[in-house]
Amino acid sequence: MASRSAIRPALERELKPLISIARLAVGLLLGGWLWAADARAAIDLIYLQELLDRAAMAELAQQREWQTLLHYRSGASGWVSDVDDPRFFLAPDGKTDPRAELAATLRFFFVTDPVGGDPQPAQCAFIARYRWLKSRLNFDGRRLPARDCARFRQWFRELDVGSVTLVFASAYLNNPASLFGHTFLRLDRRGQTERTRLLAYAVNYAADDSGSTVLSYALDGLSGRFRGQFHVQPYDQLVRTYSDLESRDIWEYRLNLDAPQRRRLLEHIWELRQIHFDYYFLRENCAWQMLALLEAADPALALSDRFALWALPADTLRRLDQKGRLGKAAARPARGTVIARRYQALTPEERRWAQRLRSDPDLTETPAFARLKPQRRALLLELALDERQYRRADKIEKGREPPPDESAHRLLIARSRLADSATPVPVEPYATRPDSGHASRRIGFGIGQRDGAEFVEFSARAIYHDLLDADAGYTPHAQIESLDAAVRFYQSGGRLALERLTLLDITSLAPVNTLIPRPSWRIHAGWEASSRTGCRDCVALDLSAGLGMAAESRWPWRTVWFALPGIALEQGNHFAGDHRVGWSLDAGLLSQPTPAWKLLAGARWRDYRRGETGTALRWELRQRVALDRNWAAGLDWRYGEGSHQFGLGLYLYF
Repeated sequence: MASRSAIRPALERELKPLISIARLAVGLLLGGWLWAADARAAIDLIYLQELLDRAAMAELAQQREWQTLLHYRSGASGWVSDVDDPRFFLAPDGKTDPRAELAATLRFFFVTDPVGGDPQPAQCAFIARYRWLKSRLNFDGRRLPARDCARFRQWFRELDVGSVTLVFASAYLNNPASLFGHTFLRLDRRGQTERTRLLAYAVNYAADDSGSTVLSYALDGLSGRFRGQFHVQPYDQLVRTYSDLESRDIWEYRLNLDAPQRRRLLEHIWELRQIHFDYYFLRENCAWQMLALLEAADPALALSDRFALWALPADTLRRLDQKGRLGKAAARPARGTVIARRYQALTPEERRWAQRLRSDPDLTETPAFARLKPQRRALLLELALDERQYRRADKIEKGREPPPDESAHRLLIARSRLADSATPVPVEPYATRPDSGHASRRIGFGIGQRDGAEFVEFSARAIYHDLLDADAGYTPHAQIESLDAAVRFYQSGGRLALERLTLLDITSLAPVNTLIPRPSWRIHAGWEASSRTGCRDCVALDLSAGLGMAAESRWPWRTVWFALPGIALEQGNHFAGDHRVGWSLDAGLLSQPTPAWKLLAGARWRDYRRGETGTALRWELRQRVALDRNWAAGLDWRYGEGSHQFGLGLYLYF
């Protein structure tokens, strides 16, 4: 038998002609394929130019749909997009040139180069743009084949969105970014029920403030130095953060969007994944971005036109309501609200039990506790458990990991031994629906007298609620004012004088709760007219802060009593040394005899130890009556440092 080494050369000689013929055939086929590819490329360029010409003739770059998908805004210098991530644009000057961006988008539809925040071919990365341009230009599928966007199809199928809900988390005064509340979207699955809605996904826009310090936080947020980004995340994570950890009541509004609008919304959310924006506390914030998303879903809404300088979540809700887009609303009270409402429903004896049970679970084994009705025992045990979990969550939020809670475990065992349900207690958020409140901007006109001199006063406030405004839609006993100014015209001498210019005033009068004690506090920055006699034109910069306590009484009507010791600095050229610094105490009461009538009576005492030394005491009584949702009348009286004044005003909220 011949060896393989002898057979192989002979075999190669026999097959050599066949191998040459095969190579020639492969060469001819490859050459033909390359020639066809070159011809196809020429056809693509011709078709691309045809699409560009048709798009220019139809002026697609000027249409509202294109502007909303690219977040373009018209300004004094032309068009500019709110998006600050260069990966969102396919043209080098796409941020400021809608025509160039549309042309570049059409070009990229012909290639498979990965683009966008989550790199993919352009047809998939910017699928909302592709579908809209396809609907307008009627793409020829043979000349511009559609890509298989399998990742988008899987994501869209997993979400299975049957409706969309706008969620409002109430104001959180301990975080500047949430002073006015927070809004985001919940994507409700088909067939979802009230019991399963926590399993839905949410679209949340938030800022990354990890690189900011305590001192630079507010400045960074006001100047747009934070990076904002959309996140699609489980809804229960956000509920835990806002409702359980931060104790913020949540309102959920079903949005009136049809199926095409919901699909377009999801397509645009897909385009914005991992794309960043410059985040601003007052304008390009969560509320603004939710409006931008809804405008992309339905460009005819034109929601953001009214918010040229700032966008507050409650104002955007009212705007949506005016457009008929807000449907049924549901409340999700925060854990702190549940605890407070249940505690209020207890008898005095039961409140003592509640205060003792939270730290001494052994009381559940005593005969005295066993004599209580089973439903009341269940209520007390659940209240004690909620209170311990609330305190534990607060420690976790502050970065402290507490040890396992043995007391909570024993309380849970005691509760499991009771088959009875707890006595039901109605739990409603302390603030009513945020869209039911007054508008955040206000102007006022008033008349009055100071030390015998009559004046006419004009006032204007940009943001957003004070202690005497109607509580509907706002956090009770809280005040957030910014850019509030008042100017007076004194008839004697025809003088015009600045009465006040408030840069920022935040006040939180949280009534003491023995289960969840919270301090009351106030900060103020702005200019105020001097209270001194004969110094009507004197204005001083006032920087002050106070930290104290507040308590609530219910007889003869609801009243909050407060005392806020603190520090104060005043600067003005009418002071000796141009300033005075010292201790301060603000004390008084905030009362509400009727739902429409509120009054604030108080005194401000200051003991100046630096600069111009001495003491100063000022008394005031202020009243406000809500005439309608956006109309109010007020009566003010004030006496301090020898000066006496009173005024009557009419206010319009808009």
